[in-house]
Amino acid sequence: MKKIIPVLLFFSFFYGQNLYAQRRIIKGVVTSADDNSPIPGVSLRVKGLDEGPATKEDGSYQVTIKNGRILIFSYIGYETQEAEIDGKEIINISLKPSSSSLSEVNIVGSNNANRTKLTSANPVDIIDIKALQESAPQVTVTQLLQYVSPSFHSSVSGGGDAASATSTAQLRGLGVDQLLVLINGKRRHKSSNISWGGLGNGATGYDLNSIPTGSIERIEILRDGAAAQYGSDAIAGVINIVLKKSTDQLSLSSTASARRRGDGLTTRTSSNYGVKLGNKGGFLNVTGEFATQAVSLPVGNDDAGLYIGPAYGGGANTRGFDQIYTKEIDDAIIASRGIDRHYFDQRGSTNKAIDGLLFFNASVPLKEDVELYSFGGISHRNSQFTAVYRLPGWTERNNTFIYPDGFLPAMDNIISDKSFALGVKAKVKDWKVDISNVYGINDFGNVITNSLNASLGQRTPRKFDAGSYNASQNTTSLDFSRYFEKVLKGLNVAFGGQYRVESYQIIAGEEASYSKGDLRAIYGVDTTAGGIPYTTSLGLTPLNGLSPGSQIHAGFRPSNEVNVNRSISAGYLDLELNVTSKWLLSGAVRVENYSDFGSVFTYKGATRYSVTDWLGVRGSINTGFRAPDLAQFYYTETSTTFQNGVAIDQVTANNVNPATKALGIPELKAERSKGYTAGLTASPIPNVELTVDAYQIDIKDRVGNTGRFSATDTNLPADVRALFVQTGTIQAKFFYNSFSTSTKGIELTGSYKFLFNNGANATFLASANFLDTKLTKVNTPKGLEAYRYIIFDESEKARVTNNIPSKKITLQGTYNLDKFNFLVRTVYFGSVTSVSQLNANFPKPDYYYQVFSPIWIADVSAGYRITPSLLATVGANNLFNVLGDYSIPAPGSNITRNPGPGGTQAGTNTGIQPFVRLSAKF
Repeated sequence: MKKIIPVLLFFSFFYGQNLYAQRRIIKGVVTSADDNSPIPGVSLRVKGLDEGPATKEDGSYQVTIKNGRILIFSYIGYETQEAEIDGKEIINISLKPSSSSLSEVNIVGSNNANRTKLTSANPVDIIDIKALQESAPQVTVTQLLQYVSPSFHSSVSGGGDAASATSTAQLRGLGVDQLLVLINGKRRHKSSNISWGGLGNGATGYDLNSIPTGSIERIEILRDGAAAQYGSDAIAGVINIVLKKSTDQLSLSSTASARRRGDGLTTRTSSNYGVKLGNKGGFLNVTGEFATQAVSLPVGNDDAGLYIGPAYGGGANTRGFDQIYTKEIDDAIIASRGIDRHYFDQRGSTNKAIDGLLFFNASVPLKEDVELYSFGGISHRNSQFTAVYRLPGWTERNNTFIYPDGFLPAMDNIISDKSFALGVKAKVKDWKVDISNVYGINDFGNVITNSLNASLGQRTPRKFDAGSYNASQNTTSLDFSRYFEKVLKGLNVAFGGQYRVESYQIIAGEEASYSKGDLRAIYGVDTTAGGIPYTTSLGLTPLNGLSPGSQIHAGFRPSNEVNVNRSISAGYLDLELNVTSKWLLSGAVRVENYSDFGSVFTYKGATRYSVTDWLGVRGSINTGFRAPDLAQFYYTETSTTFQNGVAIDQVTANNVNPATKALGIPELKAERSKGYTAGLTASPIPNVELTVDAYQIDIKDRVGNTGRFSATDTNLPADVRALFVQTGTIQAKFFYNSFSTSTKGIELTGSYKFLFNNGANATFLASANFLDTKLTKVNTPKGLEAYRYIIFDESEKARVTNNIPSKKITLQGTYNLDKFNFLVRTVYFGSVTSVSQLNANFPKPDYYYQVFSPIWIADVSAGYRITPSLLATVGANNLFNVLGDYSIPAPGSNITRNPGPGGTQAGTNTGIQPFVRLSAKF
């Protein structure tokens, strides 16, 4: 905490300086340039500060300012205009109608273009990505949001493998598949990958890092359920990414950072440029980005993660030293090989990766009140994950004729993401019409290198094509909206329909990537009623017990292949009524029909009341649902996990597998939710914004993974036992609607922007989220009551209740003066609990629990504008190199490596990361 005191002093110093600035009043009238009629509702603000007052019904306004040189006037349907203050007391403005009234800005959660984040009935964060790109140490979308949004959380999957190639996101402590992502207000497709471990165990989420940061104008986060407005998945909230529209400006940025030991070099270079299309407001904005991530070492001291167990003795990594095979013998062999124990080091928490991204955003007016628009892009990522080192003496997983000193297997994920949107906006008899089609596909290829299939002996390849999978989504929408000024104080009506097709495909890998080479058919001899003998097949049996498939990740089998799709049709109605100038009511209903499991109905109601000009109260109630993803229905994989330090091969069977049916696991069904919010919005003094929102989200029948069923259990059905033999595994898990939860929390946000007499400006941001998720029910299938501790195990319980910090606090200050800019920020991440399964004992496995203490992470940066076009910035993420608690091995466990920092409250644990950035605008 002592390290955070300088950060707090920074905030208080600049805040205190501003208290003594003098105030003055500016008045005026805003009229239309067409007919000189007054325009009510025009937004005013001092440049560099937040929104001020709006003009009255007669177009008049009065604004109180302390400092500032320019007033900005903006209103829907008119061109934004700036006016120099220059000591004036009266400023009258004549606004010109804009060339297109179709590109109005709606914030997420409302179809009314006049709504702002403070006047919205729903809690909304609006995050200016452009400013963060210049000063923040972070460079990817997920990490930028991680450090500024109170309810947002992102982490690299704790399960490794393909999931470590993406950083999934979540809101309000809920699952990665319980939020919805939009691009320019249109539904975004998900990643095709199923995450394992961490936030997204058994779920598919959004790969936000497939969108170039340099293409983003701002990000809006609706912190409330909105399934009635946007459809499936919008249980925790909605993230809307708004792309840039700027023209005639070239923006360049290049950032490099490294870790404490010089490892993990990260670079990201971005270029953005826009051109005008015609002279009526058309544009084309294009962004290209290239990023690299070098190999990283484990964080902590230099010996963190060092292998200290037997390396060359038989059974390495599964036992300790004994009287026969001692550490002295092992050290002598290691020395004779000309290596030391660091030779067996594993890599750190981030993958080696190369990213290339290209995005565009475009709009062309075709004629008056008709506009063609399009956006989309392509990204390509090569991400390499390395697993636990296969030691030379690990006889069931290594062949010393091939790898005499063992090997570090690698999984190369080749990820391709493509999207394309095309639409037309028009105005027909005062109705705004928007027809669009958005297509997106995410493809995941898996190539295993520096590995082997131990069961094939010396015939094994060292490189494997382990197969691939992809998911696509095509959404066609037709939307109508109209604002009726004369219905009370204004009524906005929106309705429309949507037709969506989702598909999912798994393609098998090469045979060597999944085969178990020692399987042999066994036969029995029986006789007919007449005494004639004949042979009967008794199935398959392994001969040598060597591990099957490519080490690190076995390939997909032909029996795993699927190519499935489903269609969804939907209709919605959304109303927003200003009952009085102070009271807002809104409501929405939606009906969706899924071709694979039927229809759902959702609704939402929200209200806001202005108690005074500076204080408002708001609240909402909503129902939501989430349809299980096709991947959760059809995904099957074989992988390796570790229990008490021992490697265990396990299979995840999909929902349509015969073994799933035989066990009695029901078919997946939709998750259902009900959410409530109540809050306050306030602006007690100019340029200060405060919000407080309490929430509760109850979700029934959440989809998760069961615990692990063991091959040693003789009571399991024949189809399950056959699954073990076929895949060469000894544990199995399944997808199931296994549990229900209730999440309660409170969110706080605050901002204060101010100007100084010397022309400097400063911003102070504060936000916090405090949440608590409790388990309310476990669904045990009929006939499986004896397996209740396996259907929903302790590790899954911890994942949904304690794996994400229940407390998060962000404090950030920025200061800009002439050529200099500074950022100071600290983020508090609360404690988390990890649970490790030690065995597969029946009826209840044993677990080990560790609570990781809260941490404060501090960031700092300083920028200097070398020329009007060139900005240089230096700084550091995690300035004080806070690593959190070290992992503590379970009592009696097989300790083979030195412990290292084990907490990942901040999403990933990299230690201090200095950075340097060069930005240019021409």
